[in-house]
Amino acid sequence: MGCTVMNTAEFIRRRRACKPVPSGTVLLHFDDGYLDNWVAAAPILRRHRMQATLFVSLEFAAPDRPEPQTLDDTSSPARWDGYLSWGEIRALDRAGPDKVFDVQPHGVDHIRVPVGPRSVGRLTRENWKRHAWMQWAAMRGSKHDWYLPEEPPAVPAGTAIPESDAALAAPAFTGGQQETAAEYGARVRAELARCRTEFKARLGKAPELFCWPQNRTSSLARRIAAQEGYWATTAGQGSNRAGEDPAVISRVHAGENAAGFESAWIDTWHFHATVRCFQGNAYWYLVILAAGVSKALHRRVNARRQRSRQCQGAPAA
Repeated sequence: MGCTVMNTAEFIRRRRACKPVPSGTVLLHFDDGYLDNWVAAAPILRRHRMQATLFVSLEFAAPDRPEPQTLDDTSSPARWDGYLSWGEIRALDRAGPDKVFDVQPHGVDHIRVPVGPRSVGRLTRENWKRHAWMQWAAMRGSKHDWYLPEEPPAVPAGTAIPESDAALAAPAFTGGQQETAAEYGARVRAELARCRTEFKARLGKAPELFCWPQNRTSSLARRIAAQEGYWATTAGQGSNRAGEDPAVISRVHAGENAAGFESAWIDTWHFHATVRCFQGNAYWYLVILAAGVSKALHRRVNARRQRSRQCQGAPAA
């Protein structure tokens, strides 16, 4: 695509110093700290001599494994699922001259918080993973294996799902009351400070960047992040161009099943079109629009099939 991959910290340094950034510059971000970043992404990045930023959530780190899997692309990994351990995170962050990942924080628990008294549904055996934040909020300590049970592990099916927002983006509604701005700010500050403290203890460095969970934040949270020593944070709505705030990083999402079904070919072209649109080539939006229409149609068909199964007395898929 004719793009140049740049380390995010270097990009921020250049923007802060008002230095030019090469046209077509791309930053690579990997969120959440999945194990496949170790067994799949790292070897590919190394092969292409690219650097990326890995944003990890503290309470999703897995226990250290007795024999970490190798960091090369010559062997088939024993497993792909789950999350990185702190030992693997350290290895990625300190990989020497071949280092491909700069590790930065993605918050503590990735939860959402209720923002009002209204309920938007109820947890079921089929939908609880789509509302996994409710499980994470109720789980204490490491949540690295939250996805393994068939049944919700901490909050039972039948529980009301409250209207919610990302935990660091809005005041919470708890005990029939809305958090004050001061209470919300104190909660945000505590999480940002914990990330800095734990990074210093586990990785021996103070983090410079912060990735807001679910790409949601507020102006107050941004100010607090700056006060806590973070150079820049994500969740921007711009294009990372000259004249925009260098402390705000805008991003586009690279997803899968863009057309509503599995197709690596379609996903590749959808990603290609997304990057080109972000760069200002609006005619690529036709590809994105076509994929969106296909996805909407597939959702409608699947919903109809599910209703048909339920009407016939069969268990819902």
